[in-house]
Amino acid sequence: MTEPEEKNPWLRLARLSEDHEANKRLWNGYQKYLLRPNEKDYQRQMENPKFAEIAELSDAEIHAIQTEIQDLPTELGQYEPINMTADIQEIKIRLNLERFYFAFPVWLMGPRFTASLNLENAQFSHGAHFTGCFFEKRLWARESNFKALANFVDCKFNEGSYFCSATFELADFQSASFESHNNFAQAKFASIVRFEDARFSRLVDFNEAEFHASVNFNLAAAPVPAVPLYFNGAKFINHPPYFFGRQMHEDTDWTDVELPSAKLQAAQSQWRLEYDKRTYEQLRIKYGALGKVEDEHLFFRREMDLTGRLSPWYTRVTYSLYHLVSDYGHSYWRPIVGLAGVWALWSGLYALYFMSLDKLHLCMDRMDLALSITGLSFANIFAVFGFHRRFPSDLLTDPGTGAILLTASETLLGFVFLFFLGLGLRRRFRLR
Repeated sequence: MTEPEEKNPWLRLARLSEDHEANKRLWNGYQKYLLRPNEKDYQRQMENPKFAEIAELSDAEIHAIQTEIQDLPTELGQYEPINMTADIQEIKIRLNLERFYFAFPVWLMGPRFTASLNLENAQFSHGAHFTGCFFEKRLWARESNFKALANFVDCKFNEGSYFCSATFELADFQSASFESHNNFAQAKFASIVRFEDARFSRLVDFNEAEFHASVNFNLAAAPVPAVPLYFNGAKFINHPPYFFGRQMHEDTDWTDVELPSAKLQAAQSQWRLEYDKRTYEQLRIKYGALGKVEDEHLFFRREMDLTGRLSPWYTRVTYSLYHLVSDYGHSYWRPIVGLAGVWALWSGLYALYFMSLDKLHLCMDRMDLALSITGLSFANIFAVFGFHRRFPSDLLTDPGTGAILLTASETLLGFVFLFFLGLGLRRRFRLR
């Protein structure tokens, strides 16, 4: 270690042995020793299997550590931090904290890491603060667990960061700079995530990540170049991602993304729904300008969901029907099913109506009878195409009021379903 690093007792403890497993055992055991006087927090952290399985150090081992590192704290308050970078401007030797357990808040703020930092499977039971760090080499944090705030504000990741399968409570990457490929695939964010004013220079992978609260990519600073963001299979449970002020790259991937359902969002406050609606509106506009029809319509459908939720009760039903009949113009199968349903239902209604008037000669051939009724129903649905000439019927030679109402309502419904069928086909096959 360099001389400044030698002066920091926590860095000395993390590197006390040349063997990583020995360092992990000593570090974790000392965390358990420091936490024991705080019985309430000790019992809380014992609920974490990672903490419960830590082997306790013997009195002789504790004494040996404190003898070797005389300025190492012998007791810590519950919120007293482990400051691993006090008075250190640069950490030159690789710092391996894989599977380390941090029972107290951790400060690693400000220094320049000229070698890689390994946080894989590390457990942070309180806040982890990396504000202003410059990571020249890679930061490895696969499967790490941040139980409180993970603060990476103003950090610079020069060769990339790997947070694959990491778990976050609160995560703050505001104004961070990501200079290379960065990976958050399968990461889980339990609460608010901030990438506000963050700068991305290469693609960022959020495939199959889970966001349980709001995630903020808004850009209020000077414009930055757009880069691909991959959200393939990602889940946004309560809110859509916010991209106000940020340009979208044409290669951003939203395949199989799961956006919040309008039913789930209905329990939220109106101002939050309004903000989410404007979020979808902005994303729709941006992807419309890029000519990405599928993505544009994806956000359009969510916008319509919230518009319906925010509308007065007497217009809400129209949005519900719009969704039911065609999924807001996205589906062409729904109108086809609707047309088939109208055909079958009105065929039955015609049969009942004309039987009541004794206009159906039940002694006639059943096939002719079925063709006469279903042909009439089919012709009324597609009346705009003149199918009455194809399916002439003597059932309407002297139509009553009931027959007129039945045929008129079927023709109107048929026109509605045909319109949405055309809309769905136009969207699916990019017809102009």
